[in-house]
Amino acid sequence: MKIELLNAVDQEFERYPEAFGGAVTSEEVTQAEAKLKVKLPEDFKRFPLRYGSGAIGEAVVLGLREAEFVSTPSFVDKSLQFRNMLPQGYEHFVVIGVDSAGNPVGFQYPNKEIVIVDFDFGGKKVIAGSFEEYLEKSIREELNIHF
Repeated sequence: MKIELLNAVDQEFERYPEAFGGAVTSEEVTQAEAKLKVKLPEDFKRFPLRYGSGAIGEAVVLGLREAEFVSTPSFVDKSLQFRNMLPQGYEHFVVIGVDSAGNPVGFQYPNKEIVIVDFDFGGKKVIAGSFEEYLEKSIREELNIHF
């Protein structure tokens, strides 16, 4: 990830540590990949390793450790839950967030684009080309998603 982006997330972490779950081990991330049968993109993998989960700008990023003041369930559990609800073709979908309407936000492995799958309108919308871009847009409040 770009150093400027890491610095911005670090500032959020320092200001509001209770909005983050706390770092996890590489073994925990490897177990998550095995359970989901995916290889996580490096930019996303760094997030739970460093922060666990957390609220960044206008987004809530799911991780592997729940934050104290923000609902951040496991992305593994949410991914498995939504894989049973989504139409065929989403068998490798990794959920990194859920909007206020209950729509999953994530990526369809091996694709790294971040999409929102809208249950009301029956489709998906690409909102970022990568997790890094997703975080950048979130910090600048350009996602236009309500969590």
